[in-house]
Amino acid sequence: MTQTATVTALPTTPGGLVELTVVRQTACGHSCDGCGRCAGRTPDLVIRAACGFPVQIGDKVEVFSGNNVLGLAALVYGLPVVLFLLGYLLPGGLLEPWRYACGGAGFLLGLCAAIAVDRRMMRKAAVSYRIVRKL
Repeated sequence: MTQTATVTALPTTPGGLVELTVVRQTACGHSCDGCGRCAGRTPDLVIRAACGFPVQIGDKVEVFSGNNVLGLAALVYGLPVVLFLLGYLLPGGLLEPWRYACGGAGFLLGLCAAIAVDRRMMRKAAVSYRIVRKL
């Protein structure tokens, strides 16, 4: 997955990571003049990336993050839904309110698991970024 970013700080040590600012994109393309529905601008994301060639502050670069980002997003968004469906569909012999309760419990369990995975990934810095080229 590639994104466009702006170099905001250079590494202090040789071989260090470059600080970048990535402008987050919205599903609508952020054309607020046309629809006026946006409540505001999404905040920019600050990341650190490895770079194998010289860059300067203010340069526009293309950043690559591996496919593990998509896998983590699928886990965070999909796990609660899958556990809700399993909790609702598996206990078929129960009355309807109890099936909803089992589904809700599965959804909450999925949310807790997604939060735990997210916190673990943030601590481990499991998502690594690499500057591919200067634009």
